[in-house]
Amino acid sequence: MRQEKPTILVFGATGRQGGAVAKALLDRGWPVRALVRDPLSENAVVLRQAGADIVQGTFAEIDTLRAAMRDAYGVFSVLPGYLEEQEEVKTGCMIADLAAETGISHLVYSSGASSGDKPTGVARFDAKPRVEAHIRSLPLNATIVRPMIFMEMLLAPVFGLNEGRYTFLLRPEQSMQLVAVEDIGKFVTAIFCDRPRFSGKTIKLASDTVTGDGLAAIFSEAAGKPIAYSRFGDDVLAANDALGSLAKILDDGPLAEHVDLDAMRNINPDILSFRSWLATSGKKAFQAAIGTGGISEK
Repeated sequence: MRQEKPTILVFGATGRQGGAVAKALLDRGWPVRALVRDPLSENAVVLRQAGADIVQGTFAEIDTLRAAMRDAYGVFSVLPGYLEEQEEVKTGCMIADLAAETGISHLVYSSGASSGDKPTGVARFDAKPRVEAHIRSLPLNATIVRPMIFMEMLLAPVFGLNEGRYTFLLRPEQSMQLVAVEDIGKFVTAIFCDRPRFSGKTIKLASDTVTGDGLAAIFSEAAGKPIAYSRFGDDVLAANDALGSLAKILDDGPLAEHVDLDAMRNINPDILSFRSWLATSGKKAFQAAIGTGGISEK
């Protein structure tokens, strides 16, 4: 007789990461419970139609969160990017506390690859190590994942694809690692499937490695026309705190540390290269970014 899989509570299930995790879990036959603010939103309706159990609530409703965790096996915790640093720390720690209180068997917390031992000066980056430290202090089976730069981020208008060029943070020969959001869902599902292997681990997640010149070649191939590459000038990086901080983290911070892609394939054999992502899941967003139609991602 086939044994039924236990329920996973997914936060952020109507967003990118949580949505990818919910889909991957459902695809593998795991029951999913999703906490959503608006159960009538388009993404919430799609989740319900896919088989997820929808629970209406917010992070402020502690009793609702506690009730949603009862009888669940696992919790996937990812926090929205709009939270201020202190609010993100408070919310991330609160979710972990409730997971420990309610006897959750496996918490998976999505942090960020920018997290490290030293503060970056970027509030949304520096909140995450504080949540990680709190999780490690609890009597709780937990896995912390640190996704590398999202492939989706590379299509932002600020980088100039709609002008037939690409200006980014890398030197032409410098490399960085990327992750497809849908791969995050598959990685996390694999982690829930094997708690003994992954409990207590902190794992960076990556799908591919690219250079500045490599991005130009991949974008040119996908666009069917030349896309020239250049790095933002030092004056631009000095004037823009967000770009300057990210460039520094890529140069000599946590994002400069690369993970073994073979080890990633051992967890998720179907990881997407950036080239294959642009040709499939990212195709519409890329077409929109270069101005040839498609639907931009939010």
